[in-house]
Amino acid sequence: MARLLRPSALLWGLLLLLGAAAVGLRLRAPGHRALPWLTGAFLVLLALRVVGMILAWRRQQLPGTRLLLPALLLVEGLGLVLSRAPGLTLWLRLGTALALEILLLALAIRAWRTTRALPGAWPEDRIAAAFEAFVPPRAARLMAFELVLLGSALRFLGGGFREAAPRGFSHHRESGLHALLPALPLLIPGDILLMKALFSGLAPWLRWVLHASTVYAVLWLFGFYATLKARPHQIEDGQVHLHQGLVKSVAFPARWILAAAPLPSFDDDWARHAHMKGMPRLVARGTPMLELKLSEPVRVSGLLGPGRPTTRLAISVDDPAAFLAALGAACA
Repeated sequence: MARLLRPSALLWGLLLLLGAAAVGLRLRAPGHRALPWLTGAFLVLLALRVVGMILAWRRQQLPGTRLLLPALLLVEGLGLVLSRAPGLTLWLRLGTALALEILLLALAIRAWRTTRALPGAWPEDRIAAAFEAFVPPRAARLMAFELVLLGSALRFLGGGFREAAPRGFSHHRESGLHALLPALPLLIPGDILLMKALFSGLAPWLRWVLHASTVYAVLWLFGFYATLKARPHQIEDGQVHLHQGLVKSVAFPARWILAAAPLPSFDDDWARHAHMKGMPRLVARGTPMLELKLSEPVRVSGLLGPGRPTTRLAISVDDPAAFLAALGAACA
């Protein structure tokens, strides 16, 4: 039976829905009669959430820093509404918001410096550990993922592609993304010309949003390729470490492997889909694939944490023969 949504998750969902509706209405029809009601409902729900978080903090169920972002949003929202009323001082609203923002920035820098000392942690783990002081763990993980991915893309475009790949068993050279990389920058001018020709009637701000989404998609693909290259599969000290860039990872003892072989041939896509159903994939499209069968279940870590236990994995590797030989040596 599917799990029921927790009250906090439902409240955050309503907050996001009302906030998006209010922002969209403000952009399209600033004078709409429903806008004050949507804004008011958003602020009431946000205030209820802040009160709930304060009670959880007093019960020592929540760090106090988690209150800063919702409180900042509440102050900004109330300031936006009340600043139009006569007799209220705008400077009080600006000063309160500025103080909260400075405190948030100072605590973020402090948390980042603390997590830099964590041994053996990936950059996204350290960043997520710092962000967890202010946002829920899953949101912190997603924010850290985006920062590391975009940083990897910019570093790659700035000359990081000339660096040698780390030791291990790569799966980026034979991927379809490797062949597509030279053409990716051409998507940006193509998108601008296409938008101008087909959607000239769109509002300018909407066209810029669409252009920005295209640039982001291109950077995302470069970042994903850069992390594929930087994180090959590795077999060291009897342990197998498998990666799909920074999107997925899993580690387990080599002795757990019962069988490792190329995927069987299939008569059609339906048979392939049935065979792969429920099998986690740490693959780069276009690269030769192997199937691993394990004696013990493992959990593949993804963007939102560990997945379901599984004893089957699909992985890709540029040189399957070398990988299988290394597995055999590690299991011997």
